[in-house]
Amino acid sequence: MSPSPSPTVLDTAIQFWPRGGSAQVVRYLLRELQTRGVTTRLHAGSLGLPGDPSHGPTFYEGLDLHAYDHNAAMAAFRRGENPQAGTWPFHPSYEDRGHCPDPLYSAVAPAGADRLTQAWTRHLTAHRSPDATLLHLHHLSHLQTAAHAAYPGLPRVTTLHGTELKHLAMMKERLGLAQRVRTSPVDLARLLHGDNPGRVSEAVRLARAASLDDADMTLLTATAWQKWAHCDHWVDRLHQAAAHAGLIGVVSEHDRDLAGRLLHLDTPPPVIPNAVDTRAFRPQHLDQAQRLKLLRHWLVTDPRGWAPGQAAGSIRYTDNDLLRLTDRHGRLRPLLLWVGRYLDFKRVPVLLEAFATARAHLETPPVLLMWGGYPGEYEGTHPATLAADLGISEDVFFVGWRGHDELPAGLNCADLMVAPAVDEPFGMVYLEAMACGTPPIATATGGPSRTIIAAGPAATGWLVHPDDPDDLATTLAVALRNHEERSRRSTNARAHIETTYSWARTADHYRDLYTAAAHP
Repeated sequence: MSPSPSPTVLDTAIQFWPRGGSAQVVRYLLRELQTRGVTTRLHAGSLGLPGDPSHGPTFYEGLDLHAYDHNAAMAAFRRGENPQAGTWPFHPSYEDRGHCPDPLYSAVAPAGADRLTQAWTRHLTAHRSPDATLLHLHHLSHLQTAAHAAYPGLPRVTTLHGTELKHLAMMKERLGLAQRVRTSPVDLARLLHGDNPGRVSEAVRLARAASLDDADMTLLTATAWQKWAHCDHWVDRLHQAAAHAGLIGVVSEHDRDLAGRLLHLDTPPPVIPNAVDTRAFRPQHLDQAQRLKLLRHWLVTDPRGWAPGQAAGSIRYTDNDLLRLTDRHGRLRPLLLWVGRYLDFKRVPVLLEAFATARAHLETPPVLLMWGGYPGEYEGTHPATLAADLGISEDVFFVGWRGHDELPAGLNCADLMVAPAVDEPFGMVYLEAMACGTPPIATATGGPSRTIIAAGPAATGWLVHPDDPDDLATTLAVALRNHEERSRRSTNARAHIETTYSWARTADHYRDLYTAAAHP
């Protein structure tokens, strides 16, 4: 007799409050599983008040959520205290978000790691389903170690979403460099700290002693080592987490190869791609009046764009500013939409440079809408500052961070979705754009290189060389000049999503993984 489908009672845990694509995956997957008779319970972070996009009960409405509340830790951070030191410490991050309550994992000392594990062990033990038959964890972190204690003997699966693999790769790279210069990351944090007036001479001394090449010397001097002081500890800890992860799944072929190499897996993990809610994300065929009404709401009535060091809504527009959205004949100019967070791998500077070039060579220059950028979070130079430096501020509009329920309308307002991220782990927004019939332009790296068809009769979008603003500018110009080709790829894109990336199909893949975990 073949094993029965598993599980019937599923607990799920994700440490972060709703912010990125992994939270969307959790929400949609659990809703789909509930329609199939699976009893679900969710453990997830929550931040803010009811109605806030980061508020767990608001975001996960309709699910049995037992929230790990980050509000006390956030309040401590705002008082100038350590948000990782309390009873319920704030989670770290896989990305360097600057001055924020969630530092890089590699900046958190072993004692802080222990507090995180203990807190999540308490939470899971207190709130686990009494009759759970399987546990599904998201991301690789201290959560696996906590779950090992709170759910002893229960079958487990873990989905890697790619950001943890990026951080692990960067930690290993810096740890290898520290070993070559025969100095610990903790000592490098002291010797090469920005406040040390002798840091340059120290770096030269270390480089000469180890005969470093130019690439290693650049990494040695460019790294803010205080943020990587504990990477040796976290490399070990993530390997320990992988041992407690159960069956591992990844969201793209790129992550499958990366996980196998970084975690020394015996067999390649299965690829289970994310999916799209094709009922919410669909072509709406908006006319100009409808698009302008939406744009006025996002930019004038309810502005959420933000300047460096300022609150959401600090970048705001007037009705006179909206006149720049139309040409001299009153027609709406071509609209390009970027969606995401202001993180380095999203390559916002490449986008803005390419936009400046394309804008100068098109008869009707386009407008760029910057949708996203979580308030206060950015790596490198703020995009508003970059736009000003490039002299394109008049044509770049900052929409700000908005609820996921508004994104379908945003994608339907755009003629193209443009996001030149490099090694995007998966990139659900590219699928959401295609589902809306808005062809995406992405780089030929990471998840989009496998989800976007770039040429031929079934083409759904365009792929460009990574970190190549000239190639991106040329592709933008070609796509904007050819309305018929955009229309053809729009139709193809919607059909491709409907047949390949539905949540029903993805849920089938997860049920197979659950069955394999329950019946090894």
